[in-house]
Amino acid sequence: MAGSLRHCTIKPDGVDHDEERGSVLGRELAPGGAPMKPEEYGPAVRQAFGDRADDVLRRYPLSRFPSAGEALATVLTDSAWSVPTLDTARLLSRWTPTRTYEFAERNTPWFEGYPAPSFEQRAQHMSELAYFFDLALFQDVPEDQARFRDRLIRAWVGFADSGRTVWPAFRGADGYVQTLSSGTWGRADFARDHRYRFWKGLRQTVSPPTVRTGT
Repeated sequence: MAGSLRHCTIKPDGVDHDEERGSVLGRELAPGGAPMKPEEYGPAVRQAFGDRADDVLRRYPLSRFPSAGEALATVLTDSAWSVPTLDTARLLSRWTPTRTYEFAERNTPWFEGYPAPSFEQRAQHMSELAYFFDLALFQDVPEDQARFRDRLIRAWVGFADSGRTVWPAFRGADGYVQTLSSGTWGRADFARDHRYRFWKGLRQTVSPPTVRTGT
């Protein structure tokens, strides 16, 4: 049974580099919402992490970020996605060829018809869809990213056709994670960038909290 599972399929496993920027920006653009104030950051972290909040705040001090919203979005992204992404890739790769990636484009299209966000949305939730589909939901992909868009489409069409990608398979504990952006494609330092060891050591499942801002 194990032998048949090992070769039955090829699994893609990936995440957006700035996944939870979308959720934080969504709150500020909702009716009655507003950009997060600096004094709201600490309480939001404490609401999310309880008695481990001091550990999180030491690792993610507000002083290291341009705004409270960006700080919270980084905390939520790393806490919710770093451990599941790597642990899932490690588990899958034991049984079937696995290709792991991180969509990391910084200059992504914003939502059509919405006010400009208070900080850069970057590779937020769903941002990669603007590069694959003609969706009225998003503004147009920048003209200078046309080659990047074509490269993404070729990569995934090729994967669907052959089961192979232009980057190596994920193998072992320190498996290969590919960064996808309009710059140079290469290996992402995923565990370090998203503080995998810190979140793994916290030994808890983290869900994005409900945060009220601008009230």
